[in-house]
Amino acid sequence: MATFLRDDVVRRLLPMDKAIEAVEAAFMEQGVGTGVNRARDRAQAGGTGVTMMVAALGGRGVAGFKAMGAGGPLVLLYGGEPRRLLAVMEAAALGQIRTGAASGVAAKHMAREDAATIGVIGTGNQAETQLSAVCAVRPIREVFAHSRTVARREAFCGRMSEVLGIPVTPCDSAREAIVGRDIAIAITNVRTLEPVLFGEWVAPGALIIAAGANSLSRRELDDDAVVRSAVVVADSREQAKLECADLVAPIARGLLNWERVWELGQVVTGQAPGRTSPNDITLFESQGIALEDVAVAAHVFERAEVEGVGEPLPF
Repeated sequence: MATFLRDDVVRRLLPMDKAIEAVEAAFMEQGVGTGVNRARDRAQAGGTGVTMMVAALGGRGVAGFKAMGAGGPLVLLYGGEPRRLLAVMEAAALGQIRTGAASGVAAKHMAREDAATIGVIGTGNQAETQLSAVCAVRPIREVFAHSRTVARREAFCGRMSEVLGIPVTPCDSAREAIVGRDIAIAITNVRTLEPVLFGEWVAPGALIIAAGANSLSRRELDDDAVVRSAVVVADSREQAKLECADLVAPIARGLLNWERVWELGQVVTGQAPGRTSPNDITLFESQGIALEDVAVAAHVFERAEVEGVGEPLPF
Protein backbone atom coordinates (compact mmCIF):
# COMPACT_ATOMS: atom_id res chain seq x y z
CA MET A 1 0.00 0.00 0.00
CA ALA A 2 1.38 3.40 -0.99
CA THR A 3 1.72 6.33 1.42
CA PHE A 4 0.51 9.89 0.91
CA LEU A 5 2.74 12.60 2.42
CA ARG A 6 1.67 16.21 2.77
CA ASP A 7 3.89 19.28 2.46
CA ASP A 8 4.21 19.86 6.20
CA VAL A 9 5.47 16.31 6.73
CA VAL A 10 7.82 16.53 3.74
CA ARG A 11 9.35 19.73 5.06
CA ARG A 12 9.89 18.25 8.53
CA LEU A 13 11.49 15.08 7.16
CA LEU A 14 13.81 16.92 4.75
CA PRO A 15 16.33 19.09 6.62
CA MET A 16 18.79 20.84 4.33
CA ASP A 17 21.83 18.78 5.32
CA LYS A 18 20.03 15.55 4.41
CA ALA A 19 18.70 17.08 1.20
CA ILE A 20 22.24 18.02 0.16
CA GLU A 21 23.47 14.49 0.90
CA ALA A 22 20.66 12.96 -1.17
CA VAL A 23 21.10 15.33 -4.10
CA GLU A 24 24.88 14.90 -4.12
CA ALA A 25 24.45 11.12 -4.21
CA ALA A 26 22.04 11.52 -7.13
CA PHE A 27 24.58 13.57 -9.07
CA MET A 28 27.18 10.90 -8.36
CA GLU A 29 24.82 8.47 -10.04
CA GLN A 30 24.42 10.89 -12.95
CA GLY A 31 28.20 11.00 -13.27
CA VAL A 32 28.70 7.22 -13.32
CA GLY A 33 25.65 6.52 -15.47
CA THR A 34 23.34 4.74 -13.02
CA GLY A 35 21.16 7.84 -12.72
CA VAL A 36 18.91 8.63 -15.68
CA ASN A 37 17.13 11.95 -16.07
CA ARG A 38 14.60 12.95 -18.70
CA ALA A 39 14.29 16.59 -19.68
CA ARG A 40 11.19 18.43 -18.53
CA ASP A 41 8.26 17.84 -20.90
CA ARG A 42 5.52 20.46 -21.14
CA ALA A 43 2.30 19.47 -22.90
CA GLN A 44 -0.14 22.32 -23.50
CA ALA A 45 -3.26 22.69 -25.61
CA GLY A 46 -6.42 24.75 -25.47
CA GLY A 47 -5.41 26.69 -22.40
CA THR A 48 -4.60 23.65 -20.28
CA GLY A 49 -1.53 21.51 -19.80
CA VAL A 50 0.77 19.49 -17.61
CA THR A 51 4.52 19.38 -17.03
CA MET A 52 6.24 16.05 -16.40
CA MET A 53 9.70 15.34 -15.00
CA VAL A 54 10.98 11.73 -14.86
CA ALA A 55 14.14 10.13 -13.42
CA ALA A 56 15.51 6.82 -12.17
CA LEU A 57 18.32 6.17 -9.69
CA GLY A 58 19.55 2.65 -10.31
CA GLY A 59 21.98 2.64 -7.42
CA ARG A 60 19.29 3.83 -5.03
CA GLY A 61 16.72 1.42 -6.45
CA VAL A 62 14.05 4.07 -7.00
CA ALA A 63 12.40 5.89 -9.87
CA GLY A 64 9.66 8.43 -10.13
CA PHE A 65 8.19 11.51 -11.67
CA LYS A 66 6.93 14.96 -10.73
CA ALA A 67 3.73 16.25 -12.29
CA MET A 68 2.79 19.93 -12.33
CA GLY A 69 -0.53 21.18 -13.65
CA ALA A 70 -3.67 22.33 -11.89
CA GLY A 71 -3.14 22.55 -8.15
CA GLY A 72 0.17 21.89 -6.44
CA PRO A 73 2.95 19.64 -7.79
CA LEU A 74 3.07 15.97 -6.87
CA VAL A 75 5.89 13.42 -6.85
CA LEU A 76 5.18 9.72 -7.33
CA LEU A 77 7.96 7.44 -6.11
CA TYR A 78 8.42 3.80 -7.21
CA GLY A 79 10.73 1.10 -5.91
CA GLY A 80 10.89 -1.82 -3.50
CA GLU A 81 10.74 -5.56 -4.16
CA PRO A 82 8.55 -6.32 -5.98
CA ARG A 83 8.51 -2.94 -7.73
CA ARG A 84 5.53 -0.88 -6.70
CA LEU A 85 4.28 2.62 -6.05
CA LEU A 86 5.83 3.59 -2.71
CA ALA A 87 4.53 7.09 -2.14
CA VAL A 88 2.67 10.06 -3.49
CA MET A 89 3.80 13.32 -1.95
CA GLU A 90 3.01 16.98 -2.24
CA ALA A 91 6.04 18.64 -3.77
CA ALA A 92 5.93 22.39 -3.16
CA ALA A 93 8.24 22.21 -0.13
CA LEU A 94 10.18 19.36 -1.71
CA GLY A 95 10.87 21.42 -4.84
CA GLN A 96 11.95 24.46 -2.86
CA ILE A 97 14.36 22.45 -0.72
CA ARG A 98 15.86 20.33 -3.51
CA THR A 99 16.56 23.43 -5.64
CA GLY A 100 18.52 24.91 -2.77
CA ALA A 101 20.26 21.60 -2.15
CA ALA A 102 21.48 21.42 -5.77
CA SER A 103 23.09 24.84 -5.34
CA GLY A 104 24.61 23.61 -2.09
CA VAL A 105 26.19 20.69 -3.94
CA ALA A 106 27.49 23.06 -6.61
CA ALA A 107 28.93 25.40 -3.99
CA LYS A 108 30.62 22.49 -2.21
CA HIS A 109 32.46 21.53 -5.39
CA MET A 110 32.79 24.86 -7.22
CA ALA A 111 33.13 27.68 -4.68
CA ARG A 112 36.43 28.59 -3.04
CA GLU A 113 36.78 26.85 0.33
CA ASP A 114 37.19 30.24 2.03
CA ALA A 115 34.14 31.82 0.39
CA ALA A 116 32.63 34.04 3.10
CA THR A 117 30.13 36.39 1.43
CA ILE A 118 27.05 35.91 -0.72
CA GLY A 119 25.23 38.40 -2.92
CA VAL A 120 21.72 37.33 -3.88
CA ILE A 121 19.26 38.85 -6.33
CA GLY A 122 15.75 37.72 -5.45
CA THR A 123 14.14 37.38 -2.02
CA GLY A 124 11.32 34.89 -2.56
CA ASN A 125 10.84 31.44 -1.03
CA GLN A 126 13.47 29.90 -3.30
CA ALA A 127 16.06 32.43 -2.13
CA GLU A 128 15.65 31.15 1.44
CA THR A 129 16.79 27.64 0.58
CA GLN A 130 19.55 28.89 -1.70
CA LEU A 131 21.10 30.71 1.24
CA SER A 132 20.49 27.88 3.70
CA ALA A 133 22.16 25.36 1.40
CA VAL A 134 25.23 27.44 0.54
CA CYS A 135 25.71 28.39 4.18
CA ALA A 136 25.64 24.67 5.02
CA VAL A 137 28.73 23.97 2.89
CA ARG A 138 30.79 27.17 3.13
CA PRO A 139 31.83 29.42 6.08
CA ILE A 140 29.57 32.31 5.09
CA ARG A 141 29.86 35.37 7.35
CA GLU A 142 27.58 37.85 5.58
CA VAL A 143 24.88 38.02 2.91
CA PHE A 144 23.75 40.97 0.78
CA ALA A 145 20.31 40.80 -0.84
CA HIS A 146 18.36 42.79 -3.41
CA SER A 147 14.87 42.56 -4.85
CA ARG A 148 12.60 45.14 -6.40
CA THR A 149 10.21 45.59 -3.46
CA VAL A 150 11.79 47.37 -0.50
CA ALA A 151 9.43 45.99 2.14
CA ARG A 152 9.83 42.44 0.87
CA ARG A 153 13.62 42.49 0.82
CA GLU A 154 13.83 44.09 4.26
CA ALA A 155 11.49 41.45 5.70
CA PHE A 156 13.50 38.72 3.98
CA CYS A 157 16.78 40.04 5.37
CA GLY A 158 15.41 40.26 8.89
CA ARG A 159 14.01 36.75 8.73
CA MET A 160 17.11 35.17 7.19
CA SER A 161 19.45 36.94 9.63
CA GLU A 162 17.64 35.08 12.39
CA VAL A 163 17.57 31.77 10.53
CA LEU A 164 21.24 31.83 9.52
CA GLY A 165 22.66 33.64 12.53
CA ILE A 166 24.68 36.03 10.35
CA PRO A 167 24.03 39.54 8.97
CA VAL A 168 21.80 39.59 5.88
CA THR A 169 21.86 43.15 4.57
CA PRO A 170 19.29 44.67 2.18
CA CYS A 171 20.74 46.44 -0.85
CA ASP A 172 19.14 49.15 -2.99
CA SER A 173 20.47 47.70 -6.26
CA ALA A 174 21.44 44.37 -7.73
CA ARG A 175 24.91 45.72 -8.43
CA GLU A 176 25.41 46.64 -4.77
CA ALA A 177 24.42 43.12 -3.73
CA ILE A 178 26.83 41.37 -6.11
CA VAL A 179 30.00 43.47 -6.41
CA GLY A 180 32.88 41.99 -4.42
CA ARG A 181 31.03 38.92 -3.19
CA ASP A 182 32.48 35.40 -3.16
CA ILE A 183 29.24 33.79 -4.33
CA ALA A 184 26.70 35.55 -6.57
CA ILE A 185 23.19 34.05 -6.75
CA ALA A 186 20.37 34.96 -9.12
CA ILE A 187 17.09 33.39 -8.02
CA THR A 188 14.45 35.64 -9.55
CA ASN A 189 11.07 35.38 -11.27
CA VAL A 190 12.35 37.34 -14.27
CA ARG A 191 9.99 37.05 -17.25
CA THR A 192 12.09 38.60 -20.02
CA LEU A 193 15.46 38.25 -21.73
CA GLU A 194 16.77 41.33 -19.92
CA PRO A 195 19.58 40.14 -17.58
CA VAL A 196 19.55 40.93 -13.88
CA LEU A 197 23.20 39.98 -13.13
CA PHE A 198 26.07 41.34 -15.20
CA GLY A 199 29.54 39.87 -15.60
CA GLU A 200 31.29 43.15 -14.93
CA TRP A 201 30.01 43.01 -11.34
CA VAL A 202 31.49 39.59 -10.57
CA ALA A 203 34.74 39.42 -8.62
CA PRO A 204 37.60 37.11 -9.66
CA GLY A 205 37.29 33.80 -7.87
CA ALA A 206 33.53 34.03 -7.41
CA LEU A 207 30.96 31.31 -8.02
CA ILE A 208 27.85 32.39 -9.93
CA ILE A 209 24.65 30.42 -9.34
CA ALA A 210 21.79 31.11 -11.76
CA ALA A 211 18.73 29.24 -10.53
CA GLY A 212 15.64 31.29 -11.30
CA ALA A 213 14.98 31.01 -15.05
CA ASN A 214 14.11 27.81 -16.94
CA SER A 215 12.77 29.04 -20.26
CA LEU A 216 14.32 30.30 -23.47
CA SER A 217 12.26 33.47 -23.00
CA ARG A 218 13.77 34.23 -19.57
CA ARG A 219 17.33 35.21 -18.77
CA GLU A 220 19.21 36.14 -15.60
CA LEU A 221 22.83 36.53 -16.81
CA ASP A 222 24.37 38.64 -19.55
CA ASP A 223 26.88 37.18 -22.03
CA ASP A 224 29.82 38.61 -20.10
CA ALA A 225 28.94 36.65 -16.95
CA VAL A 226 29.05 33.44 -18.98
CA VAL A 227 32.13 34.26 -21.05
CA ARG A 228 34.14 35.28 -17.98
CA SER A 229 33.44 31.91 -16.35
CA ALA A 230 36.37 29.51 -16.61
CA VAL A 231 34.16 26.57 -15.63
CA VAL A 232 30.52 26.34 -16.78
CA VAL A 233 28.33 23.60 -15.28
CA ALA A 234 24.66 22.68 -15.71
CA ASP A 235 22.59 20.22 -13.71
CA SER A 236 21.63 18.63 -17.05
CA ARG A 237 23.13 19.58 -20.40
CA GLU A 238 20.12 18.10 -22.22
CA GLN A 239 17.69 20.22 -20.24
CA ALA A 240 19.87 23.32 -20.54
CA LYS A 241 19.78 23.03 -24.33
CA LEU A 242 15.99 23.20 -24.19
CA GLU A 243 15.43 25.96 -21.65
CA CYS A 244 18.58 27.77 -20.47
CA ALA A 245 18.65 31.10 -22.28
CA ASP A 246 21.70 32.13 -20.23
CA LEU A 247 23.71 29.53 -22.18
CA VAL A 248 21.75 29.16 -25.41
CA ALA A 249 22.08 32.87 -26.28
CA PRO A 250 25.92 33.15 -26.05
CA ILE A 251 26.34 29.77 -27.72
CA ALA A 252 24.18 30.93 -30.64
CA ARG A 253 26.52 33.93 -30.97
CA GLY A 254 29.63 31.73 -30.98
CA LEU A 255 30.86 32.94 -27.59
CA LEU A 256 30.68 29.47 -26.02
CA ASN A 257 30.05 25.90 -27.15
CA TRP A 258 28.27 23.00 -25.51
CA GLU A 259 31.50 21.00 -25.29
CA ARG A 260 32.60 23.50 -22.62
CA VAL A 261 29.48 22.94 -20.52
CA TRP A 262 29.94 20.18 -17.94
CA GLU A 263 27.23 18.44 -15.94
CA LEU A 264 27.26 18.63 -12.17
CA GLY A 265 27.50 14.85 -12.01
CA GLN A 266 30.81 15.04 -13.86
CA VAL A 267 32.13 17.55 -11.33
CA VAL A 268 30.94 15.56 -8.31
CA THR A 269 32.61 12.38 -9.61
CA GLY A 270 35.87 14.16 -10.53
CA GLN A 271 35.51 13.82 -14.29
CA ALA A 272 35.48 17.62 -14.63
CA PRO A 273 36.98 20.36 -12.46
CA GLY A 274 34.87 22.48 -10.18
CA ARG A 275 37.53 25.15 -10.55
CA THR A 276 41.16 25.16 -11.62
CA SER A 277 42.47 28.14 -9.63
CA PRO A 278 41.41 30.46 -6.79
CA ASN A 279 40.85 33.26 -9.31
CA ASP A 280 38.53 31.29 -11.58
CA ILE A 281 35.00 32.56 -11.96
CA THR A 282 32.79 29.48 -12.00
CA LEU A 283 29.16 29.19 -13.08
CA PHE A 284 26.41 26.76 -12.10
CA GLU A 285 23.24 26.86 -14.20
CA SER A 286 20.43 25.20 -12.30
CA GLN A 287 17.33 24.31 -14.31
CA GLY A 288 15.91 21.97 -11.67
CA ILE A 289 15.79 18.32 -12.71
CA ALA A 290 13.79 15.22 -11.80
CA LEU A 291 16.93 13.46 -10.55
CA GLU A 292 16.89 15.84 -7.60
CA ASP A 293 13.16 15.32 -6.94
CA VAL A 294 13.46 11.53 -6.91
CA ALA A 295 16.54 11.62 -4.67
CA VAL A 296 14.95 13.73 -1.94
CA ALA A 297 11.60 11.95 -2.29
CA ALA A 298 13.40 8.67 -1.54
CA HIS A 299 14.89 10.17 1.61
CA VAL A 300 11.51 11.52 2.72
CA PHE A 301 9.82 8.17 2.13
CA GLU A 302 12.46 6.29 4.11
CA ARG A 303 12.13 8.67 7.06
CA ALA A 304 8.34 8.44 6.90
CA GLU A 305 8.58 4.65 7.09
CA VAL A 306 10.87 4.85 10.14
CA GLU A 307 8.58 7.33 11.92
CA GLY A 308 5.35 5.68 10.83
CA VAL A 309 3.87 8.86 9.39
CA GLY A 310 1.80 9.48 6.29
CA GLU A 311 -1.66 8.53 5.12
CA PRO A 312 -2.28 5.11 3.54
CA LEU A 313 -3.61 5.10 -0.01
CA PRO A 314 -6.03 2.39 -1.19
CA PHE A 315 -3.69 1.03 -3.88
